[in-house]
Order: sequence, then structure tokens, then C-alpha cells
Amino acid sequence: MITTQTHSERIDDLPLIIYWLRQMKVASMIDQHLPVPHGNRQGLSYGELAVLLLTYIVSEADHRMCCVEKWVCEHHRSLEKITGWKIAEKEATDDRCGDLLKTMGKPERISEMSISISKYLVKAYELPTEKGRSDTTSFSVYHQISERE
Repeated sequence: MITTQTHSERIDDLPLIIYWLRQMKVASMIDQHLPVPHGNRQGLSYGELAVLLLTYIVSEADHRMCCVEKWVCEHHRSLEKITGWKIAEKEATDDRCGDLLKTMGKPERISEMSISISKYLVKAYELPTEKGRSDTTSFSVYHQISERE
């Protein structure tokens, strides 16, 4: 008799969040500006770890690093399938996330990354200036009438 083992995980909003973080090129922008993690830290790059951390923060509405490792374990199969990355068991420990934030938090890196990400995400368009328009939309105010009037 052949038995089939099934495994289920709730994926909720994970594919959508990761899709948008990929569209924003978060991982590649971070990896472009940060050094390779310390030699003893094998596995995901800082950019890839940042995607996991941001996905956790947005999905769970929780910014505590102590919970990320457990969350990654609970969603391990889904995260690997969605990202295509090999995610090790201890990939998202609070120490590893702390190293990421400490490395990203250096003032010179913050300004470099902010400029780089802004150049990619913020679009500016030159608008015609020959004509100007004024919106004269009216609005109503509802209030109680004073007896002094």
C-alpha cells in the first residue's frame, strides 16, 4: 500500500509581498551597497534576508526580530517555492537579522541606499507650464448654529 504524505501551509499574502519587493528590486539594491556577510554566515545574502524580514514585518504587522526565525520555519516550504532560494534552518535568526540592520544602519550606507532606491522608485516628469489651472471646487460645512447670531 502506497501512502502519500501531505503538508499544508497558509501562504496568505506572502506571494504578493514578495512579488512587490522583487519589483522594487530590494534585494539587489541592498546587495549592491552592503558587503558580503561575514564568512561564518553562509546562505542568503543581506538583500535576500532583508526580503524575508520585510515580508515578515508586512505580513505579520510585527517588527520584532525574535519572531522571524520561527515564522520562517513555519512558512519554510512556501518561502522557498515563492523565492526560489534555498533557505537554511537558521537563516533568519535574530542575530543574523541584527547583523543586517547594524550593517544597513551605518550613516554612509543609509544615504547611498536611499539615493539608489529613490532613483529607481521615484519617477519625475516634466509637466507643461504654459497653462495653469485652478480647482474651485466648493464644499459644505455642517455645524450647529450659535444662539448669539
